[in-house]
Amino acid sequence: MNVFLRVDSSLSIGSGHIIRCLNLAKLLRTLGLHCFFVSKNHNGNIIPKIEIDGFETIVINSASASDDYIRDEKAWLNGSQLDDAESFINLVEQQNCIPDFIIVDHYSLDSEWEAHVKKHFPLAQLVIIDDLCNRQHYCDIIIDQTFQREAKEYFSLNKHHGKILAGTKFALLSPTFSALRKSSIACKKQVNVPKTLLVTMGGVDAHNVTGNVLRCLENSDYPFIDKITVILGATCPNQDAIRAQAQKSKYNVDILSNVSNMAELMLEHDFAIGAMGGTTWERCVMGLPAINVAIADNQLTIAANLAEVGAVVLHSEDIEEDTLCDAFNELVSGYHVQRLLAAEICDGLGLTRVIQEMILLPAKDGKNVTLRQATEEDIDFVYQLQCEPKTRQYARNPEVPLYLNHVTWMRKKLKDDKSHFYIIEHDTRSGVIRLDPVEHKIADLEISIFLTTECHGQGIASAAIKRLIMLHNSVNLLATVLPENHASQKLFESIGLKKISSGEYISEKK
Repeated sequence: MNVFLRVDSSLSIGSGHIIRCLNLAKLLRTLGLHCFFVSKNHNGNIIPKIEIDGFETIVINSASASDDYIRDEKAWLNGSQLDDAESFINLVEQQNCIPDFIIVDHYSLDSEWEAHVKKHFPLAQLVIIDDLCNRQHYCDIIIDQTFQREAKEYFSLNKHHGKILAGTKFALLSPTFSALRKSSIACKKQVNVPKTLLVTMGGVDAHNVTGNVLRCLENSDYPFIDKITVILGATCPNQDAIRAQAQKSKYNVDILSNVSNMAELMLEHDFAIGAMGGTTWERCVMGLPAINVAIADNQLTIAANLAEVGAVVLHSEDIEEDTLCDAFNELVSGYHVQRLLAAEICDGLGLTRVIQEMILLPAKDGKNVTLRQATEEDIDFVYQLQCEPKTRQYARNPEVPLYLNHVTWMRKKLKDDKSHFYIIEHDTRSGVIRLDPVEHKIADLEISIFLTTECHGQGIASAAIKRLIMLHNSVNLLATVLPENHASQKLFESIGLKKISSGEYISEKK
């Protein structure tokens, strides 16, 4: 399958659109999809970053290279939508392959561009990534990771009646953040007084908000700060001035540029001052309390929504010594309240959710089957399944567990980083599928699956196992089946698992 991503970066646009598209493209690549980026070479672009990450990049030449910051996002395209659409179509056709997905992440493009491209590639799924909810779209899927965004806000803008994925549960973040989430939350829980500060104002920071923050900190007295780490993007135009400030600072200031280990840095630091781009949701995943700074007009909705629930929010033009001091005091005094609030806003699993809505695995009725991580709210549902006769018929232990034993077991499983516990969803909760570590000469994890009685025979189990294999295609998976369980044997054989013994089937890693 072929994926074409139309996305730009520049001094005005910043780098966040490219970064979240790279996160999505990297996961698609692990699933065997071939991804092409189509991007204009605006001044301040990060096209080299795309190429370093190993993706083919098709460049559309920009008419001019302006060094000025353009406030109006409608002008960021630097040309007409139809001209851009025609250029895109021609460049795609030159690759001699048919697009299965076209992904667009650009505030200057709307239904005019989308309808023109969709007409030319009618079989391609057109996926739009947006945060503004301020223009019409003509597409199959709309992804808006804005905090508190609701699907109904797009109803009047959704000209093609596409599927709407709204809210931070669909944030397109690197899996490195969710992988370190538990460790980071545990570290922050032990903090009495925050001492290590992370400052990150986006990939460009054209207005040098970083420099202003450092100036205000320098003119204030925060003796509890042991270290300040400043993150700069590769195209930040004020790097030299910021480095000069850092050298003269009374604080221990470390300047890092173009980092690739942001999750680890957020794990290592106690609190942050950061812009409201994609790093907002990264900070939340890590439970990192922060002063959240709106540095552009298109971040005002996020700012308002975060302030509404009690997060610490500033606007870049309002940052002075007194306002920063007030925000600092609020953050430090309410450190653990802010820590808990941040962790609740985003869990970092958005990529997995988005992929399952893009790549459909339907049951016999044509409805998509998806997996979500189980929570403590599913304890009673899973127990009901454990009690069903069909569940116990081919279980290793045919006895129904005691309820309290089940609760203890499931809570332990949910905390086990080596296991993967999913609820199968097909309209509603339909069953459970798990992966647990196994001592085996070939396999790494073993599959367990059981459905509600009414869901048997509907193709849900087959779709759920395929989904599981898709999400965990980097390891060998084992299915162990009792000899008398002929239905399960046929199921695993039909899916394509390799039979290695009378009761063992293997899905080999890709």
